[in-house]
Amino acid sequence: MILIEARGISKQYPGGTAKAVNNASIKISRGEIIAVVGHNGAGKSTLFDILGGLTRPDQGKIELHVSSNEIGWCPQREIVDWSLTVRQNISIGLELRQRSTRTKRREAIEELAAAMGLTDYLERTAETLSGGELRRTQIARALAGDPPLMILDEPTTGLDPTGISKVFAYLECRMGEGAAALISTHETSRFATRCTRVVAMHKGELIADLPVDEFMRAAPLSEDLWDGYLARTGV
Repeated sequence: MILIEARGISKQYPGGTAKAVNNASIKISRGEIIAVVGHNGAGKSTLFDILGGLTRPDQGKIELHVSSNEIGWCPQREIVDWSLTVRQNISIGLELRQRSTRTKRREAIEELAAAMGLTDYLERTAETLSGGELRRTQIARALAGDPPLMILDEPTTGLDPTGISKVFAYLECRMGEGAAALISTHETSRFATRCTRVVAMHKGELIADLPVDEFMRAAPLSEDLWDGYLARTGV
């Protein structure tokens, strides 16, 4: 089942000399984890902003087959309520998607906190957290309530290897339940064995959208998605 489809979308910011995204098309279906790779400025964040509903494309069409509150959206910039506890921040995300009893809500929050390694921080306010703890809180808030579609822009930034493994393990579990994720990450060496598809962007253009094995044929001696990207772009 297709969750979201973008056809021919383009975006150019005022004062820009080139389009941030140019005529890109992509479909995301249940059970997929899609890695988006590209240099800084390649158009990844703009693509995510469009798919996440933060900005409108100048051209093209977005077809959303889930409601907007069923998208777990975690942008690269920090979006948390600083004066609230970790528990309260996760609860905000949960309440957007699920109505439940207090007991069920507490169980859901604690289960997600455990998956993200946040159990010991539930009663701490966001302003007291380290960068990695804050990032995991933002991810947990975005993923609370089991959204069927997750759009995560650099979710592993600031995380140590243990934190990164926790995030990827959770996403794999959700994929097994039929959810889908679109993820931009610099952890390209770790991600090759965890994603199902690779979308590559270069100068605003979507230059590849392939299963992992097919994408990596461009760099047959490597298991790093970035090597596959460099082989395709030459830069």
